[in-house]
Amino acid sequence: MTFDNYTIVITGLGGQGLIRLIQILGNALLNEGHKVITSETHGLSQRGGKVTCFLRFGKRINAPIPMIGSAEMIIALELTSILDALKYAKPNKTTNLVISTYEKQTFNSEDSSLKYILDALIGVSNNIFIIPAMDVAIGHTSNLKTMNIVILGYILNFLPLNKKNVEESLVQYFTGTNLEMNIKAFNEGFKLKY
Repeated sequence: MTFDNYTIVITGLGGQGLIRLIQILGNALLNEGHKVITSETHGLSQRGGKVTCFLRFGKRINAPIPMIGSAEMIIALELTSILDALKYAKPNKTTNLVISTYEKQTFNSEDSSLKYILDALIGVSNNIFIIPAMDVAIGHTSNLKTMNIVILGYILNFLPLNKKNVEESLVQYFTGTNLEMNIKAFNEGFKLKY
């Protein structure tokens, strides 16, 4: 895989740390010599509304927001939010879809949407990765807020990044017990099977 022009779309809910995730990831990519552009839509983030962030890196990137059908990876920190981002998946079904099983329950919603969403995803990509990020975050750090860092550890398996450089990027954003907790979440995500 060439990394001349690589696009990651990250979607989820306000308060899940999507912008922090692209900051840490972008910083690590910059430190390894990649050109990086990020952008986000976060007008509803304080109300738990849907947020979409874009991270593009490589040697040939010109715009912060990718064209429809051009993303190499789409990450969803909340299960149902993947549906809004599928328009960025490549038509040849090669986009990596990394999806957390965490689902925000809505009023009068008892059944999980996982089966419905999986049915929709099968027509979009041959590379679907369902991650129990919330369970890993709570099980290993007792803090749901580390779910984004669990995902960061997991996606490192697909990216041209040195694990140590990502850990050094974490040091720039966290200190003390928060740093310890996030490094643990990162390592647990990295260990997940893909």
